[in-house]
Amino acid sequence: MQIVRYELQKAMTAPVTLALLVVFIVVNAVLIYQNHYIKEDLRIVNRIADTYGNEINNDVVARLARDYDSQMKEVNVLTSNLWSTTYPDMGALYSDRDYMLEASVTEEELAFITEVAILEHYYFKSLNIDNDFSQLDPTEKAEAAINKYGLSGSAAALIRKQNDVINDRFDKVAENKEYKYFFHDQSVFRTHQLLFTTLFKAILFEGLILTVLMTTHVMNFEFDQGSYLLTFSTKRGRRLWLDKLVVTTLATLIVFTIILVTALIGYFSVFPYQALLDVPISNYFNFGNDWSVSWWNLAFFEYLVAIIVLAYLLMIIFNLIMVVLTRWIRNNYLAIFTFFTLFGTLFVIQGLLPRDQLTFFLGLFTPVHLIMNPVIWFMYVPLTVTPYFELITVSSWFILMFSLIIVCARSFKKADLR
Repeated sequence: MQIVRYELQKAMTAPVTLALLVVFIVVNAVLIYQNHYIKEDLRIVNRIADTYGNEINNDVVARLARDYDSQMKEVNVLTSNLWSTTYPDMGALYSDRDYMLEASVTEEELAFITEVAILEHYYFKSLNIDNDFSQLDPTEKAEAAINKYGLSGSAAALIRKQNDVINDRFDKVAENKEYKYFFHDQSVFRTHQLLFTTLFKAILFEGLILTVLMTTHVMNFEFDQGSYLLTFSTKRGRRLWLDKLVVTTLATLIVFTIILVTALIGYFSVFPYQALLDVPISNYFNFGNDWSVSWWNLAFFEYLVAIIVLAYLLMIIFNLIMVVLTRWIRNNYLAIFTFFTLFGTLFVIQGLLPRDQLTFFLGLFTPVHLIMNPVIWFMYVPLTVTPYFELITVSSWFILMFSLIIVCARSFKKADLR
């Protein structure tokens, strides 16, 4: 236990680890701050969900209509006093007064106008939500993906084969009314992209970089210092390799937790989600310009938890990959270079596979492709071809890495280290 504690301290207190940890926390804070200007509008959305309930039904739409009509009258009283004119809706007001609005009204009046505009936006969308949702066609989305990536033959046939599965899921979304909930409108605020593409992708790559550096540092420390012949000369010394494996995994989890927790605390302290945590992730307002539904009926909070669990599993996989590489490569720089070369190869090779064969999809089942696209995890995407894409990818790579770890551990016990 003392050895594990010492090795863990070695990993966590390395200057490069501490420096990068601080840098990454600052980078994430900057990413959040760059978008903080929408926080007041999001508070209004949160207030709408809190006031009317987050589920959209006929009663809610009727209440929205009454409140919108009442507040629109107040807006017209204001505009009549200011400019001697009235407007049928907020869209007409903004079209007429957009550039001079802020200079013409007080802060309180501007806040009120903004609140009515957002209420109008959600009211109008709620009126047409059933019709708009019915216009979405999963089969059409699949065909668009086939054309976009130039697929043909058995590759295109496999995607079309999934149409029945996604159509059944789409019918379930309609039946359960998962789409009829208030949420941040992604066509306006893009918070889903901010959280799961911009911020979460940054968190994943930051965790990846620190995992690679810490694992290399700990696993190759004795070789780097020239003390390996003394350290590994005994039977207990040879078992130190397994201790280092445990330590690098623990260090990976600790450092990733620090990055993840600080980023999520920063994000959710700026952007309010209090009334939206139990909203289905497949709600219509979350679709944005490139719609998708989750394979399962997940609330936003459940979806976030699933994303976090998968992120931890990916960090462990990358840690194990690095452990295997350092078993055979004793030079830190060469080990790191080899890892990122492998990373790039796994990413590029998929694009080189024939687009008319099923092998085209095999190249997607890698942790590299998962880490590149966190926004599509657990969501319907034609190219992933199965609802269990994430489970299959992670499970197969864990089996592969555990098999290689066993081989490495056994070989290290008998290896000639000179």
